[in-house]
Amino acid sequence: MNTAQRVGIVGVTVVAALVAGKLWAQSPTPPAPELTTAERAPAPEPLPQPRGSSAAELPTSSWSGGSSVGILGSTPDGTAFTMNGNAEYFVNPHVSIGPLAQVAFTGDMVQVGLSGQGKYYIDLPGTNNRGKVSLQSGVGFIHSSFRDGDTSWLVPLGVGYDYTLDSGAILTATSLVNFTDLHTGGGSGADVMPGFAFGVRF
Repeated sequence: MNTAQRVGIVGVTVVAALVAGKLWAQSPTPPAPELTTAERAPAPEPLPQPRGSSAAELPTSSWSGGSSVGILGSTPDGTAFTMNGNAEYFVNPHVSIGPLAQVAFTGDMVQVGLSGQGKYYIDLPGTNNRGKVSLQSGVGFIHSSFRDGDTSWLVPLGVGYDYTLDSGAILTATSLVNFTDLHTGGGSGADVMPGFAFGVRF
């Protein structure tokens, strides 16, 4: 094989290599295989949300109970120490119904009042729903043991303030006016008995 033939063979080989490389570069890249569900990276879990304005809201159809202590004025035996207990069933986050028990003591008297109460709660702006004003009214009966003793109807009307702590406990302050018609003898009795009490509700 002479030199000219060798040069021709080398030239043909170089041209063939260039053409093959160009065709390879122009060929479409095959798509990457789709990952299966198991191979995909799991989605990040959502970050826990901070306690928002609903933190102090009690869910609908839930019960809450509380107790309080204070004073009750204008009873048949004057001003009395009082202990109150109540239970509330929340029809919705702003409306509750339930029983209220009021027990008042003096040196010569024990007085017990039982009533069914309805309450309406109003959120106070700027408190993140922790502070609420409540309005309540109810109807029931009351008995006083002072002197001759008497039992009468009872209509408690009141306004209160509730504040929810981080623990979930609720501090309460309630002003309650009890309307009744007690006649316990000897000119004693009661028709309007205002009271004030501090307590806690869970």
